[in-house]
Amino acid sequence: MDFNDVTRIFKEDLSRLESSIQKNYQSDVPLIPGIGNYLLKNGGKRIRPLLLMVGAKLIGHEVDERVIRHGCIIEYIHSATLLHDDVVDQTTVRRGRETVNAKWGSDASILVGDFLISRSILMLAADCDSRVINSVSQATKLLVEGGIMEYSQARKLSVTESHCLEVILRKTASMMSLGCELAALLSEASPEQEKALIDFGTQFGKAFQLMDDAMDYGSDEDSLGKPLGNDFQEGHVTLPLLHLYQNSKNSIKKRIEGFVKNENLTQEDFNTVLELMRETKSIEYTLDLARYYIEQAKSSIRTVTFPQPEYIKSLDAIADYIYERHAAIQS
Repeated sequence: MDFNDVTRIFKEDLSRLESSIQKNYQSDVPLIPGIGNYLLKNGGKRIRPLLLMVGAKLIGHEVDERVIRHGCIIEYIHSATLLHDDVVDQTTVRRGRETVNAKWGSDASILVGDFLISRSILMLAADCDSRVINSVSQATKLLVEGGIMEYSQARKLSVTESHCLEVILRKTASMMSLGCELAALLSEASPEQEKALIDFGTQFGKAFQLMDDAMDYGSDEDSLGKPLGNDFQEGHVTLPLLHLYQNSKNSIKKRIEGFVKNENLTQEDFNTVLELMRETKSIEYTLDLARYYIEQAKSSIRTVTFPQPEYIKSLDAIADYIYERHAAIQS
């Protein structure tokens, strides 16, 4: 089984999710549905709500309207933070298209992000399950904290690997884990099943972001959906760059420090860093760590018994997909 098999199995459910996302974008303020339709056409793989759907089926629960609604909530929060991140980072391309801030301006991007958060709160309020509300709130808090941690340490090579991993845990893994946690809560899973699902989402989320960080240096623009070296240009010290810096001689460290401080980097600068990373195997180091977390995720989901264990293969396929994207590029 591969990722395409999973999306085929959940094709109807994903279609219902898209309908819910589109329906709840609606507003009598014209700019909101206009930008909403633009975002909808560029929605990505819907990994987070897909984890929720697969997790629910694993526990023996149907993908009902409540599951769809909470999948929509997760996507709205995720999309809102992307809109805000693109303003902070001045990103102009995402998933191969102009970002909202590049097309409509930063003000529109921030305000529509705020609208998405308000819609998610309204949809969440309709549920009134304190456990669900607490889980969504905690995950969102972690996500925002991760973004602030990243922003506050931008262009600083004094950060540690544990800092990079903590940012990943909060900013990315928190929302992946939320999808799995909501699957457990909405399906009335046992505490053991809930823990196994949360552990899967957390480990998978860490692997997901590490793969993204590695692909920023070792991919191509079509596969990445944004210009190669975007993190490098924006001064984000992700694990590949930190590993290079920590494993270089002092003379090379000085050059890297110069690159990180420079806000007007050239393609030649980026090519230089890529060549240095090949020497220190910094991209391979990041990929290996991602692969480790993928295996951890797979192991965690096998620690307990589930009513419909055949859906474990679907989670395996989703986990393998993020690694295979890079392998396909290199082959």
